[in-house]
Amino acid sequence: MSFESTTAPGSTKSPHFQFPDADLIIRTSDKVTFHVHKTILSFASRVFRDMLSLDNINPPFTSEQRVVDVSEESGLMDATLRYFYPLSRPILKDLLPIILLLEVADKYDIPVITFSLEDLLLVTEVAKSSPGRTYALARKF
Repeated sequence: MSFESTTAPGSTKSPHFQFPDADLIIRTSDKVTFHVHKTILSFASRVFRDMLSLDNINPPFTSEQRVVDVSEESGLMDATLRYFYPLSRPILKDLLPIILLLEVADKYDIPVITFSLEDLLLVTEVAKSSPGRTYALARKF
């Protein structure tokens, strides 16, 4: 099981992340846009913080919003952003989505996802379904 797109067929906008006061657009590999806030991403992710701090050194010539293209698909980006904003977090019943989120948390240096998923693996039955893979995850992350 992987993350499913949360957009309507043919849509290119995330239904949950279209904040009118957004100052950053994240565009996923499947061309879905997420209108989010630089400040929130900077607090949640050290990689985004460092990347966005470059805007302060070289401010854009226009007042248009910045667009950041990412290699993740929209379902995974939606799940990731739910850890940043006060929205319901994804329900994770299989190990594969947990692995994908841990990889994103590692790539973008997002401690809140790592800590949340560690707790999830400790208190739920997900880890018991595949103890070998769970051990390998613990060693990797």
